[in-house]
Amino acid sequence: MRNKYWTVLLIMLSLVFIILLSQFIYTANGLKVSVDKLEEVNNKSTYSKKHLVLIAQEYGNPYWTAIGTGAKDAGEKFDIYVEYRGPIQSNMDEQLKLLEKSIAENVDGILVQSLNNEKFTPLINKAMSKGIPVITIDTDAPSSNRLSYVGTDNYYAGQELGNKVIKETNGKGKVGVIIGDLTAENQKLRLNGLQSVIEKQPNMEIIEVLPSNISRIKAGQQAEKILRNNPEITILVGTSALDAVGMIEATENLNRTDVQIFGFDNVDDTLQAINEKKIAATLAQMPYQIGYKSVSLMNDYIKGIPIPNEAFTDITIIDSTNVNLE
Repeated sequence: MRNKYWTVLLIMLSLVFIILLSQFIYTANGLKVSVDKLEEVNNKSTYSKKHLVLIAQEYGNPYWTAIGTGAKDAGEKFDIYVEYRGPIQSNMDEQLKLLEKSIAENVDGILVQSLNNEKFTPLINKAMSKGIPVITIDTDAPSSNRLSYVGTDNYYAGQELGNKVIKETNGKGKVGVIIGDLTAENQKLRLNGLQSVIEKQPNMEIIEVLPSNISRIKAGQQAEKILRNNPEITILVGTSALDAVGMIEATENLNRTDVQIFGFDNVDDTLQAINEKKIAATLAQMPYQIGYKSVSLMNDYIKGIPIPNEAFTDITIIDSTNVNLE
């Protein structure tokens, strides 16, 4: 009986030991997990990337996706997270909502255009007052407290486009203009620059200006309306990326082979049309450069390096002599 008693006692003690050992291991592992998680949080807090938001005018627009690519490439170089946002279709109210959202999220910096100085300036100033640096891109808000503007000198670009029109037409002809947006500051500057050189030509005149709302379909409809209303027009000029290709559709619908078309930006369809001699020329901006430069300047600012009030990016005229389809 005594042997049986001691056997049972040993089994019970063994079970108690196993239970206590298991509890110890569980507790130790729990402490290790807690320490690991704490270290992970501390590492994220110490080494997390700065978070910038780039707000596009239209999410899938080729011009804006190129800006986004440049911004993201610069972000990778400088170890900054660049988030690309934008409305599916061009919509200023949606842009303003995205700007409000970015401010509420207290991001580390915002890159945004200012389609309307009166509406965007208060929000830009709000961001700056909360310590969120803002750089305007593509379109400036000169009366705001933004840090800097990065993009095309739009008035000068309009002048350069106008000079190309004059050169290709020998300074003669009636002109119709399709503008991306009648209220957008960058579009108005381009139109003003274009007008400033055309009005100096005694044998040239801008007859009508209509908006495309940054839409290829709308550009075609408006160009067709201009040509129907003014059959004497033999020159069409567009000031936004999708205008020129839309104009081609208008001239083809009306069988107007006598109309010379001039555009803005170097989207693939425009370059292909130049190669096919359907578009005479386009003024190309450097959207990738805009995106890259804006993030580079924001990185400088974050590091305490002074940045310029304006940083104009390059432009170039593309025609059949230098078009590159690669």
